[in-house]
Amino acid sequence: MQDNRMHLTPRLRMIMEQVPQGARLADIGTDHALIPAALLRRKRIVSAIASDIRTGPLESAARTAEQFGFENEISLRLGAGLCTVTPKEADTIVIAGMGGETIAQILEEDPWALDGEHLLLLQAMTAQAQLRQYLAAHGGIIQKESLCREGKRMYTVMTVRGGGECMEKTLSDCCISDALLCDPLAADYLARLLSREEKICASLEAAQHQKPDELALHRGNVRVLSGELEQLEKE
Repeated sequence: MQDNRMHLTPRLRMIMEQVPQGARLADIGTDHALIPAALLRRKRIVSAIASDIRTGPLESAARTAEQFGFENEISLRLGAGLCTVTPKEADTIVIAGMGGETIAQILEEDPWALDGEHLLLLQAMTAQAQLRQYLAAHGGIIQKESLCREGKRMYTVMTVRGGGECMEKTLSDCCISDALLCDPLAADYLARLLSREEKICASLEAAQHQKPDELALHRGNVRVLSGELEQLEKE
């Protein structure tokens, strides 16, 4: 049975590509456990923990493990965030398919994940800037940030290791990362973000009741995005 029978989306494949050979994986918020199962089939990882806060997704994960013959290789665990994993059980942690603020909260509750000994693969569906801001403030180094297209949407996955310098950054400074600018799809992604931010600014400017702080934030985002996009287009 080939990986395409697992219905791996571009987003899931992008996450999998960042997992190092021989990793001991913990997939937090595993849903169907497709990432651990596919990586085990490829002999890319040596062990897998699949954790979820809800019983429904964990039951789906159990079916995936049974379907592909990995009942003994995938350790299924019910619980919130990283509370189901000890630091020595995994060296690579996937937290994907959640909002950026939720991912930041998971890391806040178990700060050992940013000790520099663990590789984090973080795929935020929303609030990416807030997640980058949290990582900067807690010494999380974004070593790589990859992009992919899936239908009409574009997704990012951050490859992160802790142990760096803690820095306070504004949200506008965090609307993109230096690592993201290295991706071949960066210009397209920035253009989409810039268009969205310009529309938000126009809406706020036209509103009857002004929100100066919110408007200032989005104007700052426009400045950052337009400057970086202009630089990319020159290269």
